[in-house]
Amino acid sequence: WSGRRSAPTGSGDGPVASLERARDIARASDGIDTILLRGGGYWLDRTVVFDERDAGLTLRPAPGEAAVLHGGPRTFGWIDDSDCHWSAPLALADGEEPAALFVDGRRETQARFPNVPVDAGPRDGWLFAAAPPEGEEWSGNLKVRFRPDDLPPIADAEGLTVHIVGGFDPSSQWGSDTLPVVSIDRDAHVLHTRGTAYFFTGNGSRYFLAGRPEFLDQTREWWYDRAAGRLRYLPEADATPQAISVGTLPTLIELDGAARMTIEGLGFRDGSPVGTGKLGTDTRGGGAIRVNGSPDVRLTGNSFENVGVAIHVAESSGARITGNRIAHVAGNGIYLGTAYGSFGRSDNALIAGNQISDVGEVYFESAGIWFQSTSGSRIANNLVERAAQFGIAGGSLWGPQDAVYDTVIELNEVRDANQQTADGGAIKMMGMQADPQRVVIRDNLVTGTGELMNRPDGTFWPPMYENVDEWPTPISWAIYLDGRASGVTIASNLVLGNVAGIGINGGWSNLVTGNVIADGAGAAFRIDDGTGRDWTPDWGEPNRIAGNVVALDKPDALVTYLYAPGHAAGYASFAGNLYAGHLGDHSFRTWPEIVPNGHGDLAEAQAAGLDEGSRTGDPGFLDPARGDYRLAADSPARALGYRDIPVERIGLAGFDGCADGGCAWGDPSRLR
Repeated sequence: WSGRRSAPTGSGDGPVASLERARDIARASDGIDTILLRGGGYWLDRTVVFDERDAGLTLRPAPGEAAVLHGGPRTFGWIDDSDCHWSAPLALADGEEPAALFVDGRRETQARFPNVPVDAGPRDGWLFAAAPPEGEEWSGNLKVRFRPDDLPPIADAEGLTVHIVGGFDPSSQWGSDTLPVVSIDRDAHVLHTRGTAYFFTGNGSRYFLAGRPEFLDQTREWWYDRAAGRLRYLPEADATPQAISVGTLPTLIELDGAARMTIEGLGFRDGSPVGTGKLGTDTRGGGAIRVNGSPDVRLTGNSFENVGVAIHVAESSGARITGNRIAHVAGNGIYLGTAYGSFGRSDNALIAGNQISDVGEVYFESAGIWFQSTSGSRIANNLVERAAQFGIAGGSLWGPQDAVYDTVIELNEVRDANQQTADGGAIKMMGMQADPQRVVIRDNLVTGTGELMNRPDGTFWPPMYENVDEWPTPISWAIYLDGRASGVTIASNLVLGNVAGIGINGGWSNLVTGNVIADGAGAAFRIDDGTGRDWTPDWGEPNRIAGNVVALDKPDALVTYLYAPGHAAGYASFAGNLYAGHLGDHSFRTWPEIVPNGHGDLAEAQAAGLDEGSRTGDPGFLDPARGDYRLAADSPARALGYRDIPVERIGLAGFDGCADGGCAWGDPSRLR
């Protein structure tokens, strides 16, 4: 068939059956610039790749129809084996495994131990690693020590995986990974795993086990019996599913050198949950749509659900990623950046009007939007909800090779970030490039940023917890600059109901101005020179916190915790802020003792030269009980230069569709 007809004709012509065949016809024919996908499901058994021959091609559904691509095959031939277990044949190539099972579009649970209650929360369903022997604290990248009686009887380690929380050092709870178990030493209480050189676990690291037939004991669990070539599944009572499929593909469509392609209005779902772990699932892995070396692509109006990473763009300038809906991703929602080693750039991107929810459901070290190695990009009017760690995160992780400059993060709405880690936040910038980034973070709404951290005994710190006098302890910021991030403006953001408000770690020449910070559980400003303690660049100026409105609604909340043993009073200054609420002799905490005794009230902070020209008073919020933190016309903040935050333009409500790429987001340097 020619593929040029929308339906079969009497002459024996009509649409083709596969996207690959349509692509090949378009390549062989002059004048074809669009492929229309008829409505229905397309169950892929391999990634569909487009290259330089497909430059300028558009993929979209037929008018009025919904076309959905699935990241793996459907399964048929289900039978009731025994004890309410179902099974179906599934023949896969050597080395290929079903990474997920989907029943009517719902991701089911790979057989695991311990089980998770039906009404489980993030604190449920964990085991907790035992302490290693003295001298083996840094062996946690290859060994997990289990406690007596924690490991159930299992025949061997074949197929066994440990899903475990860890990070850059054995005590951290920064991210999570899925590590294959290679052997079990029951005498030493050790699981030997395939690990990496930069992901460590230790005493109390929380984990669960998966992938063994002995664990198949709860409804909605599945296990793949490779020896028999069968999927085994424990359905709910009286279940009558319409479609059961397996996720085998992390990438459904790949653009490799395919410049100016457009993908719009398609559905992508039920793929392999690969992306943003460490062991073979790196932050820069996966992508239901994966773009490599393909400039000026447009990805707009698509929907993604139950995939590893929704959109991955590497070394591709001019990308337009707008109006997509992304839900239930294993790792990142959208990644924009580079490939380690080649370090190409992805400059002048637009990421706008995307609705992203339930991020990092498998790999916690993730973000709704993650970016690096880009300049001149805009991230605007996105809604990001319920992220394991970050809502929007970016910057330089390695140094100059993935530097970020002149990027604007504005008018985004980020809700309920950092729900699974002990160190995270809603909007984060990294700055290992160690020079001024000229990044602007402005006019965003950030609320509900939390934390999750367990103690070695398996108990958890309370929700929304901060205590600057203990370590280890959970750390959570709404907006923060880490890893020497410098030259960043954080302006006119609504920061409401988080743990800490705005944080700076290690960087210089940052300006924090015009923000409203209220209803927080921790410090409004948490400033630490830790990642730059021995670093004072020639161009560096003290970080300046000026013209902000701070309402301390909790009795123990702080205006600031300034911990700067490397730079003391020369690291940060406060000026012209309006403070309200529970102020007292604890409001300004410093180390070293810039304020006498390391803590003081506003008068003592001003006498010590830490604060200049700030005042206290009622900010005149219009209706904070209903979440309206706009300021009255006679607010005393206006005399300090406060400008109104355009709340009506924040989030999806302010997204205009950016027709033809014509978004005028403004000059990123206008606030500097």
